[in-house]
Amino acid sequence: MNTLSWRPQAFGKTRLAQTSSDLLRAFREHASRAVELPAGVVPGGVWAQEAEALSAMPEGPERDARWNLHQLLVDACRLVWAHVLDHVRALEHDLMMSPPPVWSPLTLCRATLEGAAFVGYLSNPAVSVGQRIARAASLRVKEAQNQSGAAAVLGPEEQAAAVRDIAEAEQLVTAAGAVQQVNRRGRLTGYTVDGESAPLDHSISAEIKAFLPPWSTSSYPLVSGAAHGRPWMIARGRSADGSWAGEAATVLAALITVMGALEAGVDVWGAYLGRDVSAVLVAMEEARMSFLTDSFGLAYALS
Repeated sequence: MNTLSWRPQAFGKTRLAQTSSDLLRAFREHASRAVELPAGVVPGGVWAQEAEALSAMPEGPERDARWNLHQLLVDACRLVWAHVLDHVRALEHDLMMSPPPVWSPLTLCRATLEGAAFVGYLSNPAVSVGQRIARAASLRVKEAQNQSGAAAVLGPEEQAAAVRDIAEAEQLVTAAGAVQQVNRRGRLTGYTVDGESAPLDHSISAEIKAFLPPWSTSSYPLVSGAAHGRPWMIARGRSADGSWAGEAATVLAALITVMGALEAGVDVWGAYLGRDVSAVLVAMEEARMSFLTDSFGLAYALS
């Protein structure tokens, strides 16, 4: 039958699977090198502008605390970016499984997307230094709270350490001049710094559409449905005889999502650090367009 309707069971260890895995590896390597700073090199760009603004503050506890939060945010971005790339690496291998994967590509790509979007939120070069510090303050306190929640099941020593960490976090953000935001019930909801506010519980999903390139936004509902195990999504992977089959369409949805997330992340993170990522973004676009062109022929071979 002359059609581009792909047979899921045909995906497996095919040329399309290998090509998809190779594409992800190339994107991961581009995304890793693009934002690396050589040893001893100080970031430029927006980071340098913020560093200059912080250095211009009067010496004292507030400036020291803001420097601390500023560095914490950069360290958090680096940590999350490593987490993003680790999931891309896992997806490279996942695509080569036999029998082929069904929904795991979408779950892995969601971790990549939300991690990259979080880096975009923290390092967005368009926000003011006050907004940046407010986001860092909320992040510091929220992570201390998260640690406290985990410590509740780990034992008394961990609980005591978590209590100390919350106290240290609150002391730090207070010293930085961050003002608490509370709701009608007196519950902490975020922090304000120099008139700029940031929520304690930031919704990554609310940032996805604005973060991704326009050509990469349509897959997120599918990605979310698969990650949360929604029956309406899972049922799509069941064949007529009741068995489970891999689906090339889910793989390509994952690829589109990952490519969009990494291109957007490199663009934002690079601009914040003052890295010239233009050549990397061109290489990513060329690889993406070449793959999409070739994939029609590869898909036809599976029909």
